Amino acid sequence: MVTNWRRTSRSALGWTAVALAIAATGAALAQDKPTFYVIAPSLTDPFWITQQNGAKQAGEDFDVNVVFQAPAQDTGDAGMVPLVQGAIAAQPAGIAIDYTSKTMEGVTGAALDAGIPVVLYNNNRFEGENAPNDERITGLAFVGQDESVSGEILAKAWLPSLPDQPCKVLIVNPFPTAFVLTLRGDGVKRALDAAGYPHEDLVATGDQGQNLSLISAALQADSSICGIVGLGNPAANPAAQYVGDNGLDIPVATFDVGAEAAKRIQDGTLTMAINQQPFLQSYFAVANMVNQAKYSLSPVNVNTGTSIVTNENIKTVQACIDAGRC
Repeated sequence: MVTNWRRTSRSALGWTAVALAIAATGAALAQDKPTFYVIAPSLTDPFWITQQNGAKQAGEDFDVNVVFQAPAQDTGDAGMVPLVQGAIAAQPAGIAIDYTSKTMEGVTGAALDAGIPVVLYNNNRFEGENAPNDERITGLAFVGQDESVSGEILAKAWLPSLPDQPCKVLIVNPFPTAFVLTLRGDGVKRALDAAGYPHEDLVATGDQGQNLSLISAALQADSSICGIVGLGNPAANPAAQYVGDNGLDIPVATFDVGAEAAKRIQDGTLTMAINQQPFLQSYFAVANMVNQAKYSLSPVNVNTGTSIVTNENIKTVQACIDAGRC
């Protein structure tokens, strides 16, 4: 019995050693995988959780290490700068940066100076005072919604919802200081102008309750308004609420598809939305970096904001939202 025990013990020890060796080899292989960083401004909003999901999925699909980082609090550019600096110090195979303003120019240039490949995602704000002096930055590949054309794409798809006789469209801007919304609005206006529909701007806020009052007052003061475009959900959701509560036949369009917007598309009070697909933004950003690192392929621009969401496909989109991919 003792001999058998010793044999069993030796056998067990042998297999344990093999298992440990395999585990060590696996760990070494994992360490050999290229690492890519994705830097975001926040994780306090479902939009960024979806971005994180996309980056994580790309890591699994391409068998690489992906580090998704964001400040504990939404501090915008200021919070991202030290995270990019930390990523540079780690010397990864690539960094994806949300280039929200000129504040990001210094660290983006520093990454390029360190020889680290960089791609931009979600934002590539180069307009006006944001224009970088470093020409390398303007040539970086960008994955995200092309805001210069997104408004036009949405408006052209939405025009058949309006009466045949041109009438006034109310364009509600919840964040008038955000240039990205200005670009959206300009695109909407180009499409409306081409079709002969007059339009009017309504400066709103990020508070849906306040916007409900503002939109209510505008519609009561002008009966010629036959359509509403919210340049973001804080504007479109209260517009859809007012239209539904008062039984009005006024189509409402918006940008992005949050939980409430999806619900309103299903009940018909919100006619249409354009979805910039945050999951794909981070996913394709990682894909760009992987293809560059593995195959020396140049990163490419990917416009993720061409998906039109209506009552006809909202169930599919809702399933995507529920799964954390939209």
